[in-house]
Amino acid sequence: MAIHPPQSQLSPPPSRTSGSLRRTLGSEDIWMKLAAPVALVILVVVFGSLNSRFLSWPSITSMLADSSIPIVLALGATFAVSLAGIDLSLAATVALGSVTMATAYQAGLPLLVCCAVALLTGLAIGTINGGFIGWVRIPDFIVTLGSLSVVMGLSLIVSQGKPVRIGEQALTALSTGNIGGIRYNFLLAIAVAVVLHVVLFHTRFGTHLLAVGDNADAAKAMGLKVPRIKLAGYMICGAMAGVGAILLTSYIGSSQPATNTDYLLKAIAAVVLGGVSLFGGRATIYGPVIGAILLTFLQSGLTLLGVDAFYSPLVIGVVVLAAATLMRGRK
Repeated sequence: MAIHPPQSQLSPPPSRTSGSLRRTLGSEDIWMKLAAPVALVILVVVFGSLNSRFLSWPSITSMLADSSIPIVLALGATFAVSLAGIDLSLAATVALGSVTMATAYQAGLPLLVCCAVALLTGLAIGTINGGFIGWVRIPDFIVTLGSLSVVMGLSLIVSQGKPVRIGEQALTALSTGNIGGIRYNFLLAIAVAVVLHVVLFHTRFGTHLLAVGDNADAAKAMGLKVPRIKLAGYMICGAMAGVGAILLTSYIGSSQPATNTDYLLKAIAAVVLGGVSLFGGRATIYGPVIGAILLTFLQSGLTLLGVDAFYSPLVIGVVVLAAATLMRGRK
C-alpha cells in the first residue's frame, strides 16, 4: 500500500525571503507610479522659487498648451512600448500628416476633411508598421527605423520641402481658444488620454494587448491573435501621430514638412518617466501624460532661467537615463 506524505510536506509554507521579495517588488512598483508626479511637484517648487514668473497663471496655461503634442505622441508610444516594442517613425509621421493635411486644404477640401486626412495618414503608417511587425515578424526597431526614412522622404517629396499656410480661424482656435484659460489643444489631449485609458484598461483588447506585451508566446498559446493585436496597437500609435499633426498645424498655422526629432525624444522620454515598462506588459496612461507635462515644464523652466537651449536635449537625456535606471528591475 502506497504511503502518502502529509500535505504540509508537499507544499512547504512560503519563506520569509519570498515574502520580502514580494514586498520589495510591490514598493518598487508604487515608486514607479509615483515617480513622475513627485518629480513634477519638485520641479514646480524649484523653478517657482527661482523665478516667480514660472508659477503665474498665463505661464502655466501656456506650458500646458505646449505639452499637448508631446502628450498625444506619448500616448501613442505607450501602446507600442506596452507591446515590448517601439515606434521610431512617430515624428516623421507627424510631418507627413501635416503635409497631407495641407495638400488636402490646397485642393479645396473642407477643414474637417483635411483633419481626417491627417488622421488617416497616421493610421496608414501605423498599419504598415504593425503589419510588418505582427505578420511579417520583422523586429519593431528595424521596421520603424525604415519607415522613419521612408515617411520623411515622402513628406519632403510631396511638399517639395515648402510649408503651406492654413489660415482657417477654426483651426487656429484649437490652439488659441480656451475655457477658463485652459486652451482647447490641451483639453483635447486630455480627452484623448481618457478614451485611451478606457481602451487599455476597460476593454478585452487592452487586456490582450498587455498580455501580448508581457509574453507573446504565452499569449499565443492561450489562443490570442498576436499579429492582429500588434497591428491594432501600432495603428493606435500611428493615429496618435495623426492627431499630433493636426495639433502641430494648428499651433504653427502651416504644414511642417521637416521632421522634428525632438517630438520623438519627448514621447519616449514621457513614456519612460511615466512608469511604462520597457519590457512590455505593464503600462499606465496618466503616467506618460504627467511625464510629457514634466518635460515641457522642465524645458520652459530652463528657458526662463536663461539656460541655453542647446542644453535642453542634454538634460532630457539625463532624465530619461535616470528613469530607465530606476526601472531596471521591474521586469
